[in-house]
Amino acid sequence: MPKRQASPATETSAKPAKATEAADRRLLFLLNVGQRRVQQWIDARSAENAGVSAAQAGVLFYLLHHEDALVGEVGAALQLSPSSMTGLANRMVVAGLLTRWADANDGRATRLRITAAGHKAIARARDVLAELNDLLHDDFTEAELRVVARWLGNLQKQFPAEG
Repeated sequence: MPKRQASPATETSAKPAKATEAADRRLLFLLNVGQRRVQQWIDARSAENAGVSAAQAGVLFYLLHHEDALVGEVGAALQLSPSSMTGLANRMVVAGLLTRWADANDGRATRLRITAAGHKAIARARDVLAELNDLLHDDFTEAELRVVARWLGNLQKQFPAEG
């Protein structure tokens, strides 16, 4: 792959540029810091408002559309290791958010189902996500949001999940 030439915004000059003159082009850094800050915000809001962590909300939302899924299917969809998904499922069962049982066709496999308490947590998590989406969309036009969504979607194409 040919190297990209530095844009004028990234080249050094004799005078330092003002923050408002050039956009920060350290995309990986900005993506990582942004992801961490959003994750912290989600975890803080989820714990106080929804009563579940962001990871638990992810499991609940997945199961909402994939009823009685295998633990491994949920883990794969959320890109969690098998041991991480097993631990997460165990904590959610203890918290009363999920029930689990052995698969009828393969006793080694475990299926998950949302409980009534899990459905209540989903409703609260939706409120948290609505607030988050409002914050993420704030100060951007629809055209700008389409570009951001296209860029983020392209990351998944350029760097597909392993496995």
